[in-house]
Amino acid sequence: MRLPREIISYGPTALLLNWEQLISPAISSAVHRYTAAIEQVRGVQECIPAYASLLVCFDAQQITPYQLKEIIFTLQPEEVEATGIRHEIPVCYEPSLAPDLLTAAETLELSTDELIGLHTNKDYLVYQLGYQPGFAFLGETDERLAIDRRASPRRSIPEGSVGLAGRQTGIYPTAGPGGWQIIGRCPWPMLGDGDDWSRLQAGDQVCFYAIGPDEFHQLQKTAAPWPVR
Repeated sequence: MRLPREIISYGPTALLLNWEQLISPAISSAVHRYTAAIEQVRGVQECIPAYASLLVCFDAQQITPYQLKEIIFTLQPEEVEATGIRHEIPVCYEPSLAPDLLTAAETLELSTDELIGLHTNKDYLVYQLGYQPGFAFLGETDERLAIDRRASPRRSIPEGSVGLAGRQTGIYPTAGPGGWQIIGRCPWPMLGDGDDWSRLQAGDQVCFYAIGPDEFHQLQKTAAPWPVR
């Protein structure tokens, strides 16, 4: 199992565990194994996993940073049983909903059909949520889809827009600014209410499938099934 490279203080009531700064399933697995183990420590209030780091927030009245570091150093996290959900998510790649599809395909020296085929032909791991509430960073894409962010970010991207950046892909859960290459749009909402406020959670798997414009508009009007955890 990959061990954290360092544990540093992150303010008076948090520690940050850092691994090699790579997008790696092995590192992600280690992050989540440490998350499950550290959450059981008395005084720990919250663990926030990312690609290659883990933020541990604690109650300083119950445990000191030194004590928590010592406990973490002695941990031997067990294999975590996979609890993530596999999602099959529809995406419409119609150019009217995908403003960067044609230029991205040209940049990558692919046809649009080849680009869509590569994007829909694998399962993606949800590494983390961030940037905005419910935005799931998914990876890694096929190396042939590796592409830079737009030189000029857009001020507003519609809710459900599906983008590429580097070897990552993701769905914008709300309208807002963004610089990813937009190659499609999902008709389903990514945000809900209550404890399961985000459709996607770290550790889930996502597979996209292509739909046409008519089905896209139909699914926008239909209540999408919400995952049961």
